[in-house]
Amino acid sequence: MMTVWVVLHQMPLTFHQQGPCITVSAYDVALYRYDVASGQSNARIVLAQRICEGTLLRGLLVHSAGDYSQLLQSMIGWSPATFVRVMNADARQMGLLNTHYADLSGISPHDQSTAANQATLAVNLMTDEPIVDQIVALTHVALPYNGVVDSYTPYIGQANVVGVKSGFTNPAGGCDVMAVKVTIGANTFLTFAVVLGEHGWNSINVAGSAALSLIQSLRPSIKQVRTPSGVQLEWTGPAADVHS
Repeated sequence: MMTVWVVLHQMPLTFHQQGPCITVSAYDVALYRYDVASGQSNARIVLAQRICEGTLLRGLLVHSAGDYSQLLQSMIGWSPATFVRVMNADARQMGLLNTHYADLSGISPHDQSTAANQATLAVNLMTDEPIVDQIVALTHVALPYNGVVDSYTPYIGQANVVGVKSGFTNPAGGCDVMAVKVTIGANTFLTFAVVLGEHGWNSINVAGSAALSLIQSLRPSIKQVRTPSGVQLEWTGPAADVHS
């Protein structure tokens, strides 16, 4: 998510724009082959292929294509070290004090964060970048040389789930940052839940199920309350359950 945040702040884009394009080099293909050989999530690329920012963002967010993040970094023109430095600077500016990035694809065992920090990042990303809100709601996407590929985010298109991002590494386990659309009366809003560190079989889906259950368990505590300024939504559950 932070990779996308940095990219969109350098190369703003709307959902219906293609954005700048890049030609895949032999070096890019070598990185892709390394991703394949090491079992990292990826999408196929070929030498001399021309691919644009909008497609790269869709592949990265919907299908977790780590090699697409490397192409986005190349498109900006920064070295990997510079890109990661900006990621960490933006994290500090956002108040993500328990977050540290070691690479731009999220694979390094030195990447660290917390559920609270990732929830803050997700809210900021979905709020400030409307294209992300639209992309992560897609259940599938067509990518060149890959055909139609499905979203790795559990429950997308079901139970009002509209995003955001899931992931897995052996050290981190299955992780899911989930956004669910909730309607109460005339008010529709997003609720977010983050589950990290699920280990065992099918761990991404286990994390997704836990995130959805968490959101559904909290829903009854959000009530419409009439105030002098009108009807508002308020948290009516235990104060200890509110994190700010």
